[in-house]
Amino acid sequence: MRITFIDIDGVLNNAEYYKNKSLHSHHKETSHFDSNNVNALNRIVESTGAKIVISSAWKLLKTLDEIKNLFNDIGIKAEIIGATESLHYKDTFELAPRGLEILKWIRDHHKSLEGGLENYVIIDDEDDILDIQERHFFHIDDTIGLTDQNADAIIEFLNSYTIPKQELP
Repeated sequence: MRITFIDIDGVLNNAEYYKNKSLHSHHKETSHFDSNNVNALNRIVESTGAKIVISSAWKLLKTLDEIKNLFNDIGIKAEIIGATESLHYKDTFELAPRGLEILKWIRDHHKSLEGGLENYVIIDDEDDILDIQERHFFHIDDTIGLTDQNADAIIEFLNSYTIPKQELP
């Protein structure tokens, strides 16, 4: 199975989009998503068969079912199979890097995925990932969000690389 770990803010919406939007439309939750960014994600999913795991902080604000419904409402045609767990440092309660949350999700789930974990990508505008995740990481410019050019590179990577079993945690 191919997995896409996705952030929301800066990926499915962006600074340019908000700058050009009417302030009156921000009360609708669906208005927080740029259709260009959504279409790029749909292309990735349609071209690779990847499933979605939410790594965004939105998982702290909404249940997984609420995120699924929202994604459905804005036209994202992807199966969301989970969300990463929010991890904190015990001493400071500061959030741990997103890369640790993703690593934990992979460790907890890769053996139960149908066909195993073939490949994954991390799509995020923040780069708080682990060194071992670098080749799987696609850094998104938060001023424009997920673009067709990003989607092309992600599709190529997901379809052309398979994780060797010895690299799985």
